[in-house]
Amino acid sequence: MPNFCAAPNCTRKSTQSDLAFFRFPRDPARCQKWVENCRRADLEDKTPDQLNKHYRLCAKHFETSMICRTSPYRTVLRDNAIPTIFDLTSHLNNPHSRHRKRIKELLMKLLNRNQNIKK
Repeated sequence: MPNFCAAPNCTRKSTQSDLAFFRFPRDPARCQKWVENCRRADLEDKTPDQLNKHYRLCAKHFETSMICRTSPYRTVLRDNAIPTIFDLTSHLNNPHSRHRKRIKELLMKLLNRNQNIKK
């Protein structure tokens, strides 16, 4: 089963390349920092154990100094590694994202208008 990167706007999965994927840490303080840096509100209510078991980040979200290649077959993170590289703006260039938001705004205006007419 492939691993998918949990970072927002990242579509990398383990079957696409030999890119390393890392589990969220079990240490609560470090895990919280990973979640904060990811900026994914849906991960905030999950325990470190749940995050460790079900979510991963790909190596693209870590500074190269945080990654250790112990052998050609094994890649590990330094004990204090925190993900810091995220693309948090690509959704702004996606016309589909803007389109969905615009449709939602128009629907809300229509609903408000209909409620005012009924009054």
